[in-house]
Amino acid sequence: MLIIDFILEVIGYTTARLVLPLITLGKVRVQSLSSTETGFNWLGFKRVPDGLLICQAPIAGWIGLIPWVLMVVVLIVNRITVATTGRLR
Repeated sequence: MLIIDFILEVIGYTTARLVLPLITLGKVRVQSLSSTETGFNWLGFKRVPDGLLICQAPIAGWIGLIPWVLMVVVLIVNRITVATTGRLR
């Protein structure tokens, strides 16, 4: 469980904290880990008075893992393709 917590909180959370504001043009921020805010909807988002959305930290961890998982899948598929055909795709 410690490894999963590390992956979610360090890698996923940090990636989401950097990427979410970039891809949403600043309309979504990620909740800080030390925050005790409540009132998030079932998707893990909450609108704050200034009109921005805040993404709950655990959900941000999962969102932040998506690019890493996709990258690993692409690398594995590429490695399998090279191993079976001998050609780089």
